[in-house]
Amino acid sequence: MEKFRTKFARDSLVAAKSSVDSRHLHLQNLLYEVMHLKKEVIKCLQFKSKDEMIELVSEAEFYKEAPETISRPEITRNNPHQLRLARLEWELMQRKQLAALCDELTENKKVVASNIEMKQTRLDNLAPQLRSILEASKPLQESLGLPLDKIRQEHQKASLLPSPLYVLYAKASAYRDAYDSTLLVKVEGDEDEAKRTNNQDGLQESDSDPETQPESIAEETLVHKKRHHRLSREARQEEKRSKLLQIHPLHVKIVITLKNETRLTLQFYYMIHLKVVTVESKLETEDLGGVSAGDMLVSESILRELYPGDLGLESPNPANQYQLSRHSLGSFSSLGLGIPYRWAQRMAGLHFVSPDVNEQKLVSRELAQDCVESVLKEIKRRVKARIDLRAEIRQLESGNLPILISTTDPIPQKISTSLHRFTTLTWRNYSNYVITPAFFEQKLVSSLDIFYEAVLRRGSSELVAKIAIKPDYPKIAPVFSVSISPMVPASADIIRDIEREVNVMWTKSPTLTAQIQRLRACFDIYLETESMAPKEKIFFHPVRGRTRARPYKYLPLGGGIFTHR
Repeated sequence: MEKFRTKFARDSLVAAKSSVDSRHLHLQNLLYEVMHLKKEVIKCLQFKSKDEMIELVSEAEFYKEAPETISRPEITRNNPHQLRLARLEWELMQRKQLAALCDELTENKKVVASNIEMKQTRLDNLAPQLRSILEASKPLQESLGLPLDKIRQEHQKASLLPSPLYVLYAKASAYRDAYDSTLLVKVEGDEDEAKRTNNQDGLQESDSDPETQPESIAEETLVHKKRHHRLSREARQEEKRSKLLQIHPLHVKIVITLKNETRLTLQFYYMIHLKVVTVESKLETEDLGGVSAGDMLVSESILRELYPGDLGLESPNPANQYQLSRHSLGSFSSLGLGIPYRWAQRMAGLHFVSPDVNEQKLVSRELAQDCVESVLKEIKRRVKARIDLRAEIRQLESGNLPILISTTDPIPQKISTSLHRFTTLTWRNYSNYVITPAFFEQKLVSSLDIFYEAVLRRGSSELVAKIAIKPDYPKIAPVFSVSISPMVPASADIIRDIEREVNVMWTKSPTLTAQIQRLRACFDIYLETESMAPKEKIFFHPVRGRTRARPYKYLPLGGGIFTHR
């Protein structure tokens, strides 16, 4: 019985375990099924149909345009699912209609393209015949002096110029044809690069509104922005700087020819984004020798301050100052892009508002006349004046002072003081040699002038003159600053009288040689009135007044006498 009971208990235990295992397995199956159903529910909730990416027409427009066989308002107004299906069906029908229209337009396009191709073939066959006719007419053009081909090519190249340079080219060409046949006006540069630049500018202007851009251009812009995003900050800044300083590939070249094989070449460039015209110049002339005279014919020095205050150091466009400071580019003159003279802007038809009221009034008066004609005449006058000045300085360097000088003011023929030395001088040496501070205070001299030093001697007495020649010589006379050797007693009043006599007391603006001749005569008078040299000049009273003024005024009466002013 014990064995029986033990067996019965074991069998009951096994049966209970089997039932528990069966129920546990069934529970696991149910939990797995629940988990699977949850995943399916989440997948259904997260499902995105392709129709959701389609931009359908609004419901109001759908009910207005779609036929009732598709819209079925009695069903779709209360059933969102049926409404969605109906809208998709209407979209499909519209797209089929558009596809059919596209196929029809494509066929029409092919027909038009074939017609264009036929006409282009006809034109291509006509071009060689026209070229042969033009080639056959060249001898006739040469015999009649009509370079039509050259003019046509020049005009075709000029049509690629930016507007300011085209205005300058047109005005300069008209002046050449009307007044000066020796003036050379031409367009130089890369035509293909100019066409690409003009096309890029046209695209930038037309695509300024990103919403109106075509899809392909918008994609290219997006790719361009992504590429820019990958670039480093320094590379982007450098690219912006180079774009800001971009110069148009074509430029206008004007060659002014004067006597003695002297040629001044002016090249006008246009800054595309800064919107100003810059000038580069080169002067070619025969070498007459001389050490100091060479500085006279530097092209930048000739064009400097062609008009009052026009130094070309800063851009006349006020916006450039902010553009350059934004990209940390410094001043315009440090960029090496040419010199933006204001007269060059006026020649190109560019007018900017000046912060200086007086300067704006001066520009307004100058615009009343033909700026191209006046500028070219002023440049010619400046070059001729510099050539004459170079000849003067060359004579002064060699010590050959002319006896007869063409001037309205009389100058004595016999002068005992001689020119011992005439050399060039730097601005630093001149500024360190401060004899007359009033010259600096009243801005009579500046670093833009050309400086020389003249040493005059008579016996053991010596006079040193520091000379500042203005850019607009001889309209503006050179400024002399005088000092006398310490061995010769001379007060400040004596120095001031000599400087006034040489710098101011002229009926008409004098030449440099005339001023030096008068300075020699004044030094003779001073030494003779001080009894430091034998008396050779005729004067009645050696000194007069409390300042002990000398008789520096020369009168060509009789043999020539000197009187007080």
